Amino acid sequence: MTDSQILYNTVIKNGYCIGCGACASIDNSPFKIKMDEFGNFIAYSSEEEMASSEVKLLEVCPFSGESKNEDELGEIIFPDNPNRNNKLGKYIACYAGFVNDGEFRAKGSSGGMGKWLGYILLQENEIDYFIQLVPNNSKNSSKPLFDYKIFSKNDDIITGSKSAYYPSTLTEVLDKINIIEGRYAITGVPCFIKALRLLANESPVLKERIKYTIGIVCGGMKSANQAKMIGWQLGVHPNDLTAIDFRRKYSDRPASQKIYQVWSKNDNIERFENANNLFGTDYGSGFFKPLACDFCDDVVAETADISFGDAWIPRYRNDPKGTSLIIVRNEKLLNLLKINNENKSLYLDEITINEAITSQAGGFRHRRDALSYRIEKKEAVVEWYPSKRVKANDYQLSKSRKKIYDLREEIASQSHSSFLRAIKKDDLNLFYTEMNPLVKKYKIANDGSLPNQLLTKLRGRLIRMVNVLKGSIV
Repeated sequence: MTDSQILYNTVIKNGYCIGCGACASIDNSPFKIKMDEFGNFIAYSSEEEMASSEVKLLEVCPFSGESKNEDELGEIIFPDNPNRNNKLGKYIACYAGFVNDGEFRAKGSSGGMGKWLGYILLQENEIDYFIQLVPNNSKNSSKPLFDYKIFSKNDDIITGSKSAYYPSTLTEVLDKINIIEGRYAITGVPCFIKALRLLANESPVLKERIKYTIGIVCGGMKSANQAKMIGWQLGVHPNDLTAIDFRRKYSDRPASQKIYQVWSKNDNIERFENANNLFGTDYGSGFFKPLACDFCDDVVAETADISFGDAWIPRYRNDPKGTSLIIVRNEKLLNLLKINNENKSLYLDEITINEAITSQAGGFRHRRDALSYRIEKKEAVVEWYPSKRVKANDYQLSKSRKKIYDLREEIASQSHSSFLRAIKKDDLNLFYTEMNPLVKKYKIANDGSLPNQLLTKLRGRLIRMVNVLKGSIV
């Protein structure tokens, strides 16, 4: 078979395509990228085109199992980095921090570091173009709500998105990088940064022009239908949704309390709600997650020059403005951070490797512990899956944890199909009806049965009472 046929019969046919566009960006590739009815970007082609293609594609697909993994890429890209960790990759230093200057922190996610870095790289003439995901700002509800955009003026970077739990593809910006000479920095989730590194290994042009990659710590992507579900609950029909803000911030509550805001093409009404009050927005439960995300073992974008995420560390967790986790792998970027920390443009707090890992503990459990279990299940039924650094039975899980991970997979799969049926029937209640039984099972698996929950609460109260009594006796 040709590379194209192998790629289709393994990655695409089995649901592991993430839509990054690496395969489609190769000259004479038979593949193109489109958004499917479930709201995920995927590669597609005809049988005839795949059979006649001689293009080599397996080395550039992040999920092919034939391409270099993150450890192998790390050794190539960062040979001199002094530190290596099996969760963070090769790195120089880790920080928690935020931007003190301007509106970067207020208008960005976490501590505003991603926007700030793009701004300063342009200002310091380190790059000619900065590429980031931005809201499309269109009244056309049939278009994707977010697209990658190329910026050449640093003042325009503030218009970029905050966290965008929304699918995207690199196809258009890769075409532009190949055409327009210059030095680029680009942001992306771990699998997209990996795809860029794999492409750069095959393309001297991309290797020369992409000067910096900026990774976004990722807990898994979401389909476009998640945004439609949120909008529908807030009174905006899926056919009318034109924009969504996933990270509107409270001024007086922890940054972990997210507010979702949506816009309709029909009016200018301000519609927003705390994510905790909306159905299907428990991020960890798996709603609208692509299958590829359950077979990724990179949480912190190990192949990026620098990675940013949320610093879920006790001393920063309750700050409503948000604080960034920062993992630095590039010496020039480290120097840039240090200079701006000294002049008070940034606040940086060097953290330990354990703090960095703990800040994303849930992501590592799902992408390492749980992944070993998912691989074990695939091998038991002899089904193809992308080769990973994690192996079956690397981690021993209890029956209760396995139940939780099984339900996350069921919720992900069922949410895609149930919401599509709801759209076709024009009935959001159908989605609730089909998903509620799984959600209840998931809640019990996490929290225990109602009697057990009550016993746990009672036990906690008794412990507190005993502690109070002990204190009074002393």
